[in-house]
Amino acid sequence: MNNCTDTSEEKVYTAPTVSFDIWKEEKLSTLIKIIEDKLTLTTNPVVVVLEIGHFKLPKEDENISWAKQNIEFSESLCEKIVQKYKQKVKIIPTMLINNLEGDELESKTQEILKYLLNNNKYITEKSLKLLSERNLKNRAYKALKNNPALSDSFIHIDGKAFFKDKEYEHDLAAGFVGDDGDIIPRCGLILTSFMDKVTEFALQRMHQNENIDILFVSFSQESFEYKRVKLGVDIYTSTHNKANITPIISHWGYPIDTCLISHRDADSKKWHDIEG
Repeated sequence: MNNCTDTSEEKVYTAPTVSFDIWKEEKLSTLIKIIEDKLTLTTNPVVVVLEIGHFKLPKEDENISWAKQNIEFSESLCEKIVQKYKQKVKIIPTMLINNLEGDELESKTQEILKYLLNNNKYITEKSLKLLSERNLKNRAYKALKNNPALSDSFIHIDGKAFFKDKEYEHDLAAGFVGDDGDIIPRCGLILTSFMDKVTEFALQRMHQNENIDILFVSFSQESFEYKRVKLGVDIYTSTHNKANITPIISHWGYPIDTCLISHRDADSKKWHDIEG
């Protein structure tokens, strides 16, 4: 996303030493254990919302390769959840499309999606919810005008809007500040709108049952994407109360052999990191 890319990277990544199938099973075991632990904490109906990636499609071959592996990983995750929990847990797969610069490549995008979703049982063209960053940006503008808790949750520094969390943990701007003082949504605010939209999907899936828990599981290819998802979750859960949300956010990639998983409980604002 423009102006949201953090190219600095402290960690030096290395190539994996095992096959993707072995690597996938190791990471699945870690993630499933976290999910199972989270599900023991609630007696409410649960919807697992998967954000299987945010893509600007079409992309380069290496990005398509990551997307294919990630969807394969997510498909296996869905299978394990269904096998254990059956109909007790509903699953909604989503994908965030960066179309802020236009839709002129829409036909090519659909072609790539068909390739990515080919032969899937759980994550299919029918089940997948596609969300547009352009639409979410417009939604964020409206939310800033209509939700005082949201509009008052930022501090303005050097023309940027930063989330006023207690520990000031986020160094990524959620938006920019215009000459008139209004916030121009970017990064975190677009993800905040994304969280609001997928919460609506979950409530609709459970027939507007107010007492539901959402287990939000997100996968990011880049570290800056991972950071902006965390920011969007923190903003949303601090300024909205439509449902209980338990986030599990991953910076995930077999080609660079990384799997950083950050998670927190629905009532806790403290993130816990697992790397391995």
